[in-house]
Amino acid sequence: MNIYLDESYNLQKNRGMMFISINGFAVLDDKALRKRWRAVRKPFTKLRRRIHATDSRFRELREKSIKMLGRCDVNILSMFQLIQDIPHNYFDDKNIRFDLVCAALLKKLFTGLSLDEYRQARIVVDARKHKGGQFAEKKFRHDIEKFLSDEFPLTRCTFKLIPSYTDTLLELADLISNTFYREYRHDSEHVFQKLGFRFIQIKNPL
Repeated sequence: MNIYLDESYNLQKNRGMMFISINGFAVLDDKALRKRWRAVRKPFTKLRRRIHATDSRFRELREKSIKMLGRCDVNILSMFQLIQDIPHNYFDDKNIRFDLVCAALLKKLFTGLSLDEYRQARIVVDARKHKGGQFAEKKFRHDIEKFLSDEFPLTRCTFKLIPSYTDTLLELADLISNTFYREYRHDSEHVFQKLGFRFIQIKNPL
């Protein structure tokens, strides 16, 4: 099993619904998906060398990414958590403990995916800046690695944090996450309703 994920969130009241989400997809044959995605994205690489999910010039590509995954043998994933429903122990004074929340959401997702049913699970997450720098990033990674080792001892799990521009499938997860971000921010279900039975969505698990 290969899992590609990206975080998206809105922590500002004046920008709509406040939430944290982790989105992406799980696929067995990532080589076939990578080949197909490269063919879809190729015409858009003429615009810019790097594809940015937030760039309006890639709006059409965002739409194509959703349609492509809908026709592939993948599970589209989304974890969603409203800020207002997060328990108090995830806050330090008035500030949210972001790494703690993201780690908890990832753990809920991995448990829901029943990783113990697979011999191997390769998990790739888009790297971001951590408030505590490299030390905080290392602590976050070790926390997830320990959870995977403890909860799924018979599954060989690998967990990586890398920039989305270094992996085209992580780039795809970034586009998916940005699309879902727009849906969640405006409290819309339009895109989600089109995804069908392969869409795994978990809301407010904390």
